[in-house]
Amino acid sequence: MKKLAGALIAIIVVLVGASVATHFLIDQEALRERVALALKRQTGLTMQVRHSSVQLLPWPAFEASDVVLTRDGQTPVLKAHTIHAGIAVFALLHREVRFQDFVVERATLSLVRGMDGQANWSVIPDRGSEDASLPVHGRSGQRIQARWDLSLDGLHVVQSAIVWNDRLTRTSGAFNLDTLDLAGLRSPSPWISLQGHHDGTPFTLKGHIGSLAQTGGTKPWAFSVAATLGDGARRDWLNLDGRVGNPSQMQNVALTAQGEWPNLRDIHRLFPHAGLPDVPSLGGDIALQGSPGVLMGLTGDALKNRLLNSMTPMHVHLHAGQVTLRQGILRNLHVDADSVDAPLTLAADMQWHDTMWHLQAGAGTMRQALAGWRDGLHTAVPLTAELRSQTTLLSGAPALNAQDEARFALSGTVGLSGAHLVAQGSGRTVHFPGAILHDVSLKGTLEGHDAGTMTLDGLTFGSREVALDGAVTLVLDHDAPPIASGTLHVPFMDLDALKGLWLQPSSTAAPITPVTPVAPHVEASQSGSLAAERAPEKNVVGASAPDATPLWVRRLRGQDLNLHLSADRVVYSGRDYTGLATHLTLSGGHLRLDPISGQAQGLPLSGMAELDASVLPVTGTVTFQPLVLPAGLLEKQIGMPVLLQGPVQIVGQLSAKGNTSAELRQSLDGHLGVSIVDGQVQSKLLGQLAGSAASVVLGKGDRSLRCLGLHMTIADDVAHVDTLGLQSGRFSTSGRGTVGLGTQALDLRLLPVVDFEGAGASTPVVVTGTLAAPSVAQDRDAGGRFHLTIVGDGNAGDPCTTPLAAAREGQAGPAPETIKVHHSKAGDILRALGVLH
Repeated sequence: MKKLAGALIAIIVVLVGASVATHFLIDQEALRERVALALKRQTGLTMQVRHSSVQLLPWPAFEASDVVLTRDGQTPVLKAHTIHAGIAVFALLHREVRFQDFVVERATLSLVRGMDGQANWSVIPDRGSEDASLPVHGRSGQRIQARWDLSLDGLHVVQSAIVWNDRLTRTSGAFNLDTLDLAGLRSPSPWISLQGHHDGTPFTLKGHIGSLAQTGGTKPWAFSVAATLGDGARRDWLNLDGRVGNPSQMQNVALTAQGEWPNLRDIHRLFPHAGLPDVPSLGGDIALQGSPGVLMGLTGDALKNRLLNSMTPMHVHLHAGQVTLRQGILRNLHVDADSVDAPLTLAADMQWHDTMWHLQAGAGTMRQALAGWRDGLHTAVPLTAELRSQTTLLSGAPALNAQDEARFALSGTVGLSGAHLVAQGSGRTVHFPGAILHDVSLKGTLEGHDAGTMTLDGLTFGSREVALDGAVTLVLDHDAPPIASGTLHVPFMDLDALKGLWLQPSSTAAPITPVTPVAPHVEASQSGSLAAERAPEKNVVGASAPDATPLWVRRLRGQDLNLHLSADRVVYSGRDYTGLATHLTLSGGHLRLDPISGQAQGLPLSGMAELDASVLPVTGTVTFQPLVLPAGLLEKQIGMPVLLQGPVQIVGQLSAKGNTSAELRQSLDGHLGVSIVDGQVQSKLLGQLAGSAASVVLGKGDRSLRCLGLHMTIADDVAHVDTLGLQSGRFSTSGRGTVGLGTQALDLRLLPVVDFEGAGASTPVVVTGTLAAPSVAQDRDAGGRFHLTIVGDGNAGDPCTTPLAAAREGQAGPAPETIKVHHSKAGDILRALGVLH
């Protein structure tokens, strides 16, 4: 027993002595230099360490604090509070510093790339210096020529943060790293296990990857990882399996992705500024193969186009619970193809304005669809689509079109070199917002020819409310704007039955306001917040000046038209418009509708409209001699509330010059006459002209409008009204004044009259304010007095004669109905009092 105890004491003394001797014999500074040299030779990174030490007991180990890895002139890529690892002693004999169980605590990994594409994380070996001093006290001045390698058996990171700032793609972000374990780094298949979080949302990444030594070589490299986001049974998950045949050239890449996401927007918990749409129940699997080539240096659209054009789907099975469109909702969306040579199909339920449809479509095989998409449809692609009415909405409520029995189908091939599509369909009813079409039928054939010529022939659309037929040819040329020419003919159109379509309040799209992005700035901290911000693009010196041509002018110049438009009979307000026709031409930005002809209310219609945007500034001219339009349609087009109904007869000529709507309005010059006979008017409008006191007499709602005559001259952004007159029942008014076109300021002097059996009570008023908020007050004479006039004159003239004659500028027009004589008890009382005679 004494011998055994002595032996143990001797062993302990030897070990402790060896440990103490090692601590004193090993030159810590030289060892740090050797590690830093090996790191710089293999990665190009410079290492700075505030303090480090080496121990032998209880096992060989290395510990360092306040470690900084950086590339000269760039942001440090790593700042670590503590690093410790075991050291393989025998590896030192082979000039290799091998760390076992390399542990990094409380570190910040900063990945920064500048506008020049230089990244602080790029591995660029530095072979310039490969000598180091001996790590032995007393011999540190001696230097040996030796190449030292650096390797890890395993890496463990805890309580750290990862921050990135890519100025080239203008994105940045950060997240907390709870633990990261990389095991078996020297094995053929290292294992990765990562757990992190951002704002309380956990995420994980686990799996196997190929040998790190092969990532830049030519031997195959494979990986299989699984990621999760969130916690609980409904967390998001994604599995990725892949293989790269030649990693250095990114050739023979095979990738398979499979996953399920309760909602695409879940990614906002990591990337709050990603701006992704609301797409619930997104998932499926997809396999890709291809050889994208070297991707280093590619960003943005260049990277996206390289991947899209080089990676080919081998199979696709994707689904989404719901996709919101601008005018509807797609539910139960499925995109499927079992193989590259299998049919590519799409199926979905579509809800649109309380109507429900089922869509089933196909685009040939997936190989055909990809070929056509990649070469811009130079390869013809078979296409089928069918739209059928459904009975119930997505909510389960009955659909408006439940009994429509509507079905529309499209079949054929599509491509620039040749296309043939046949459209046909029918339905008992077809519901649109504000209107219903009955006994609908549709037929048409689209033919594509060589040299980019497409013809829509045999087009016929029929229903009780509207019918249409015609043929249109479209010529596409890369060196010239597309040309559309042909004939469109409307045998019949009932605007009364369709007024819910064109009288609907127009939905004004929100203006697209350019947002000035904020330069990303992410503070590296233990609570690292993740973001995806966009940095502003800087002006490039020497860049060409932007095109000052307005967008609407470029669009006019980008399309040529030559269309003959005609309508045999159009019904509006129970009146017929017959023989309507015009020739629409557009070439080089020069638009003309000439002539405009037809018949309405027994009048021959004539007019012309021209807009020349071929040169700047744009010039425009319109001539009406006369033209008759529905009042509601005219009010809707100029953005006014629908206060008048009936056929509006327009006479006059206007011209303008400018590049914007404001400039065109300000330069507007000419004369215009507007008249309505036997229409309807809102009592609200009459109240605005006569004052609130008259509203008691006028009542509410629509009133019959016997006549309206308005004539004006326009100049300097002001309409000078020289004649204004109207009559509705026993109310009439006449006057003159001005209306500001831009300011909408009113300055009208009117004389409203309330009729009593041929006699009238009147008082002059002045209308000020704006069109949106008019203000009516009783007018004063030169002496500052108010006047109320009650006149009995059975020979008083018709209040419609003068304003209609002025508004028509000598053109013919329909006569208003004869004034009906009414017996009024109020008139008897006034006569009894001697007021009327």
